[in-house]
Amino acid sequence: MRNRTPSFFLLATSLFAFAVPAGAAAIGGCIPGVYLVREGSGTQSLWSFSTGGTIHSTSSAQGALHFGDGYGAWKQGRGQQVRSTFVDFSYNSSPIDGGFPPTSVARVDAVSTFSERCAEIHGTFELRFFDPASEDPLDPATDAGGTITDTFTGRRVSAE
Repeated sequence: MRNRTPSFFLLATSLFAFAVPAGAAAIGGCIPGVYLVREGSGTQSLWSFSTGGTIHSTSSAQGALHFGDGYGAWKQGRGQQVRSTFVDFSYNSSPIDGGFPPTSVARVDAVSTFSERCAEIHGTFELRFFDPASEDPLDPATDAGGTITDTFTGRRVSAE
């Protein structure tokens, strides 16, 4: 019986190459990556961009304002620019203390621009809140409330 490990390895690496979004290579290595972001309001967050087109956000305001991590998707815009959308759940009390069900679903739509060497990020975002019983956070047209806008800057987290 022949050893099929080399052919399996070749097949697996070929499939992986096709699984990477075209925009990931064009951004010059900025994605995947994690960025420590400071909003204009002073809130800090960690934004993690994956090669597969997903984004994860953790905010320093989560405990005080009773909301969870944000999850969503990103896609490349022009040049070093990325558009992303992520959602999270808001609660009356801490989710850890049994704050179920969520009182709203928050949606963040961000436009991020990466520096040439990917060390920095900056941009703007819009925040909307959706009633989970009557509005759809994946359809911004259903939002009956207002939009909060803010700016952000950030730096890439790297191992030294």
